[in-house]
Amino acid sequence: MDLANTFEYKYERLESKELIAIVHNSRNFQPLAVETAYIELQRRVLSPEEAKQITDDFNLYLKRKVNQETIERAAPKPAQAKTRPVKQPFFTAIRVINTVSLTVLAVYFITLAQGDTVVLHMIVQSGSYRPSFIWIALPYLALPFGAIGFGLRRQLGWIMLSWAVMYNALKQAYFFINDIEAKLDKHYSEAITIDNIVQNSVVIAFFLLISIVVCLPGIRAKMKTGLPAMLLTIAAAFAFLTLQVMKII
Repeated sequence: MDLANTFEYKYERLESKELIAIVHNSRNFQPLAVETAYIELQRRVLSPEEAKQITDDFNLYLKRKVNQETIERAAPKPAQAKTRPVKQPFFTAIRVINTVSLTVLAVYFITLAQGDTVVLHMIVQSGSYRPSFIWIALPYLALPFGAIGFGLRRQLGWIMLSWAVMYNALKQAYFFINDIEAKLDKHYSEAITIDNIVQNSVVIAFFLLISIVVCLPGIRAKMKTGLPAMLLTIAAAFAFLTLQVMKII
């Protein structure tokens, strides 16, 4: 039942003096109530004095209504403030995660295409499966699988990728220091070229940059990874390289 029918149903049951009061005090009632009361009074038998009073009151109501509508149409409408669309920041966490994942995978497959497939051949040959082989294959496999899991925003993917890039950054830094020492030694300086040093510098910078990015608070929040997990991952990368350097594994 809509509002008009509600008024009509209610006013049919009111006495005439109550309806006359509504029309007379039209300022205190909404327009639909006043007009419904007037229509209902037109159906009833009223004295000439009452009919005249109702007509005068209703005409006064109409006059006020027309004046009010005229004023509202003439009044200048307030200018609506223009709202600029909210620009999304370019470096959102999701965009950075996808970029890192795709970049790591691209670099990994580029190195394979350039011939760095020794470990891959060892993986597919069952004769290589000795207890010590796991320590060689683990960093090699953690990088691509970690990048995939990282792109899927899985916590395990973050751990695998973070550990792999931190380990590779530390390993390349260790080799870089040895290369510098060899380059400074007059007996071995010719064995290390400037190109080797530059290449190692680029590799270190790449893995170091990825290590920093994956540890950013916004990235870790997306991966639901806290500070303790980050510190344990860094410690695990240090420990793994230390055990390799000491030839324990």
